[in-house]
Amino acid sequence: MPTFDTVTGPRKTADVFWTPPNLVSIARILPIPLIYWSFKHAFDYLTLALLGVVLLTDAVDGYLARRFRWESRWGLILDPLADKILIGCLTIFLVIFRDFPVWMASLIIFRDIAIVVVGIYLYFKPYRMVVPSNVTGKVTTLVTSCMLLLYTLDFQPYGQWCLWAALLCIIGSGIHYTWGFRQLLERPSVPSSGSPLKPSSISKVNAYQRSRGTGI
Repeated sequence: MPTFDTVTGPRKTADVFWTPPNLVSIARILPIPLIYWSFKHAFDYLTLALLGVVLLTDAVDGYLARRFRWESRWGLILDPLADKILIGCLTIFLVIFRDFPVWMASLIIFRDIAIVVVGIYLYFKPYRMVVPSNVTGKVTTLVTSCMLLLYTLDFQPYGQWCLWAALLCIIGSGIHYTWGFRQLLERPSVPSSGSPLKPSSISKVNAYQRSRGTGI
C-alpha cells in the first residue's frame, strides 16, 4: 500500500522554496511552448531533443537534492507536479498531432489531476502529509512515458500495444492509491503541534527525501 508520512526533518532547507533542485523542477515545464511548436511544424528531431532535455532535468533535480542535501517540502510537491504538467501537455499535443486516443488522454489527465488534488489536500491537513511514489506509481509512469514516446515517434503498432499496457498500469495504480488513501482516512487524526513524531516516521521521510527523483 502507499506510504503516507508526515513531512519533517532537521534540514534547514525543509521549508525553503527557492532551492536549486526546485528551480530545476520549475524549469522542466518551460520548454512546453517550444515542444508544441516543434510538433506543429513536424520537427521530430527537435521534439526528441527537447524531451531529452526535459528528462535530463528530471534526473538533475533529484541528484542535486541528494548530493547537496537540498531536500525540501516544496520539492516533494514541485517535482511530481512538473512531471504531471509536462505529461498532460504532451498528451494533448499527441491528440492534436498524432491521433492519440482522446479517451486515453482523458484518463491520463484525470488520474494526474486526482493525484495532485489528493496530494494538496493531504499536505494542507494539520499534520501536513505527502504521498511518496511507490512501485506501482513508478511502473505506471515508466510505461506511460514509453507509450507517449512511441506515439511521438509515430512507431505503430508498438505505440498501440504499449497503450493497452499503460491502461492496465493506470487501473492497477489507481486501485492501489485509492486503497491507501482509504486506509489513511481511517487513521485517527494527529495534531500538527504538541505531538512528538515517532523516530521511525522521521527516518522513513528522510530516506524518501534522499531518494527523490521520480514522480508518482
